[in-house]
Amino acid sequence: MAADHPPGQTSILIAGAGPVGLTLAIGLARFGVDCVVLERNRDTTRHPKMDITNGRSMEIFRRLGIADQIITAGVPPNICLDVAWITSFVGHEIHRFKYASPNEARARYLALNDGSQATEPGIRISQIVVEPLLRDIAAVSPHITLCYGWTFERLKHETNNITVTVSDSGTGDEKEISCAYLAGCDGGNSKVREALGIGLSGQAAIRRRYSVHFHSRDKNVLEPWGPAWHYQSPVHGTLISQDGQNNFTLHSALGSNEDENTIDPYDVVRRFVGRDIDFKLLLAGGWDNNLLVAEKYSERRVFLAGDSAHQYIPTGGYGMNTGIGDAYTLSWMLAALVQGWGGPGLLAAYERERLPVGLRNREASGRHADLRLKISQIWEDGLEGTDTDSAAARTRVGSEIASLGNAENESFGIEFGYGYPDSPLILGCDETSFRENPLIYHPTTVPGYRVPSLYLDFGEPIYDYFGTGFTLLNFQPDRIDTTAFDAPAKSLDLPLKILSLADSYAREIYDCDLVLLHPDDHACWRGDSLPEDITSILTKVTGRASKGR
Repeated sequence: MAADHPPGQTSILIAGAGPVGLTLAIGLARFGVDCVVLERNRDTTRHPKMDITNGRSMEIFRRLGIADQIITAGVPPNICLDVAWITSFVGHEIHRFKYASPNEARARYLALNDGSQATEPGIRISQIVVEPLLRDIAAVSPHITLCYGWTFERLKHETNNITVTVSDSGTGDEKEISCAYLAGCDGGNSKVREALGIGLSGQAAIRRRYSVHFHSRDKNVLEPWGPAWHYQSPVHGTLISQDGQNNFTLHSALGSNEDENTIDPYDVVRRFVGRDIDFKLLLAGGWDNNLLVAEKYSERRVFLAGDSAHQYIPTGGYGMNTGIGDAYTLSWMLAALVQGWGGPGLLAAYERERLPVGLRNREASGRHADLRLKISQIWEDGLEGTDTDSAAARTRVGSEIASLGNAENESFGIEFGYGYPDSPLILGCDETSFRENPLIYHPTTVPGYRVPSLYLDFGEPIYDYFGTGFTLLNFQPDRIDTTAFDAPAKSLDLPLKILSLADSYAREIYDCDLVLLHPDDHACWRGDSLPEDITSILTKVTGRASKGR
């Protein structure tokens, strides 16, 4: 529900109502946990920002029960995700990386069914579309209070809670809120991170860019070689088809001494297209590319998620998508702490799990940006020509681009092959038995890693049958009696669903008879027989066996 003024007390306070903060709120509501969400702006963003919700994020949204709404609001799922390198729209297409539409990808996942893909394909959807959609979903929940026009100012750690001072963005009037936990989802210039004194590591302001967001019906000019998602030119920038129809965003390079206030956005579009087109300017301005990760993700009862914790170059689309993963993991941990089925070890576990993911995704984003730089270095003059030498040069450059590949749109190992091998909440992680590959996801149930998605023998995705809390998968229900878990789980007030599946193919993919899952779909224990001390295992995986900070 929406409120003009935040209440004076809440279990969980979330600063920032972008996609990450709203996903966290929706995740908490799924557990029946109340929260208050503050947003300094009075409305959702006008900036297009991200333009792809990847397979893992869509899988998470499916687990939250909102994937169908995302799909409906996004680019129609029958449109491809091709990426084309061009000279200009009146020139030549040099090379095209062809990618299936979400509908085609979904059919392929079902036919392949080897656990190597996510439950959902990625969906093209701009943040200016997904953010108001998430807001509307959150607004109807009785567990979520949305307060737009309120800004986080400062915090004070108390013994068992936090006192947070917030201000009305219009009047400046201040108010205090008492909360058990605070989540800083308030963006790259996070005031929560600043209040904690947490620094950033990495590179800032690497390559400044200038963006033009516009609406045009000149599709005959803007799609001369058929539909694509990205049109890329090392000379003039990258044009993104935001909705598969008439809305586009052009990102071009800004020189180190170039003043964005003197740039004519119409000229920027004209240079990329190669001629004048009729369009309506929606937004234009400069921004910085960063490769930054917070030195810490938490301090006592305060946590960072999304851009407050990590900022990437858009190559690969890891920014918001990494933040959705942050929110999904943090939601179950905070719910466990508030409801009493999680212990103090969860306070430190969030950082132990998510910070390494933030670092690996920063490195991947940097690699993708470096590859684009390599393409700009092999780009040749004269590619626009009509003579045989120009044609030969186009063939040569196109072949080199093809050999360099397009890892930023093919890194499935980065998207959903990540794990938490250093988590204090897992047992039996043998890192030598699994090595991450940034391009390829190899299905695994090694503790700490996201478990494989596959369709069961009756045609439904296994993820649809996981519980909201913990899930114990039993692939040998005729041989193993898992009722031994009932009493220990009840004594710990642990929400545990036991899923018995006499599915030999799923057992082959999951590689163990018993697999215990955290609520964020990551394995935390596995075995081929009942453990001797079930209580000690459940104590470990819920953070009760160790102390938090």
